[in-house]
Amino acid sequence: MKLNNKLLGNLALSLWLGGVGAEELLVDHLDPLPYDEKLSLRQVVEATFENHPQGSVIAALKDESQALAQRADSLIAGYPLLYLQYIDDRYWSNQGIVQIQTGYQIPVWMWGQRSASRALAEDAEKSANLYAVAIKHEIAGLVREALWNLKLMENRRGLAQQVYDVSKQLFATVKRRVELGDLARSDELMAESDLLDKQSQLTVAEAEVMHARKAYGNLTRLDKAPQQFEENRSSIAEIHEQHPAIAAANAVVERAQAEVEFTRLSKQGNQPSILVGTQHERFDRGGSFNNEANLVLQIPIGGEAWNAPFVAQANVALNQKFADRAALLRKLERALHEAEHNLEVDQATLEIANQRKQIAETHLRMSHLAFESGEIQLIDYLKIQTNAQAAIRDALERAILVQRDTAFYNQVVGVVP
Repeated sequence: MKLNNKLLGNLALSLWLGGVGAEELLVDHLDPLPYDEKLSLRQVVEATFENHPQGSVIAALKDESQALAQRADSLIAGYPLLYLQYIDDRYWSNQGIVQIQTGYQIPVWMWGQRSASRALAEDAEKSANLYAVAIKHEIAGLVREALWNLKLMENRRGLAQQVYDVSKQLFATVKRRVELGDLARSDELMAESDLLDKQSQLTVAEAEVMHARKAYGNLTRLDKAPQQFEENRSSIAEIHEQHPAIAAANAVVERAQAEVEFTRLSKQGNQPSILVGTQHERFDRGGSFNNEANLVLQIPIGGEAWNAPFVAQANVALNQKFADRAALLRKLERALHEAEHNLEVDQATLEIANQRKQIAETHLRMSHLAFESGEIQLIDYLKIQTNAQAAIRDALERAILVQRDTAFYNQVVGVVP
């Protein structure tokens, strides 16, 4: 009884098992995830973005920018007040003097304050919109990571299944030869131990696939995944100002600058005001009231020392935004270097791995024939088989890593699918 050479050759094939109708598992725990060839990476990112918890934050930021715009469009600069004053000397001199003053006090904008408020509203709206773009870019990175991790786990599970099938057939062959007296009982125990080891590896690989599927579903809230999501490497070679994260950071800085200017002009609500009212007075209880109009203009002067701490606090916040932006730029530059280097290394090692794979396949076929003819012992054949399987597995995984590195490079330079 001989091993199936076709089965041995299949070790060189990568399995992308998505979309298989029925899956035979060693452990009865299945998280099904069908693969849709019509579903694109962009659609997955869009769907994930729509369902992401950060959506409520984006909506709140947009509501805030609308509230700031509403304030800037207002004709008054604060809370209007009703004014009422009543004076009666009944309980003092009792000469019959009565005074009644009424009015409506309206805060007005100081010079340049309204334009500063409008600039703050515009910068807040811009910041909210760019924050949404940055979040979508961040989500694209999470989706890319989840999909490529899923593909790696599926590939490992497929290879583990093939290795297990080969080991199972080898065990059957060895057991038959032991029964015929061609091999010793110790060889059967050795083949059985190898089979159990391969079964254990397959069980772990199946579990990792289920974990990867669950992670993808938990992130995207979708019950299917795209069949194809490979990307071409972007031509962008540096971190530019249009990068979603950098653009959002710039918008945050601009908003903080507008906050400083508005705080400097606002003087914490100590606004100029106009009081329009009436005054009614009489000098004896039986007499009639004298009615007069009342117009009061209040203009705050000075007080910069009291407003200085608030301006300083706004300036501290501004400088923190500057520091955050600089730290972000350094982080992205470092990530870009790592992405470039990882891609170059995996591309170079892929060529080497493919050469090792060809050698391993040839060596595996030769050792199989040698074992069948009795030229080598089972233990030597198992060692050769293990080394060959590792070389084949490395080549197939390196091919996936190159595609993954390409997607990660696009993520670093700011490409949103």
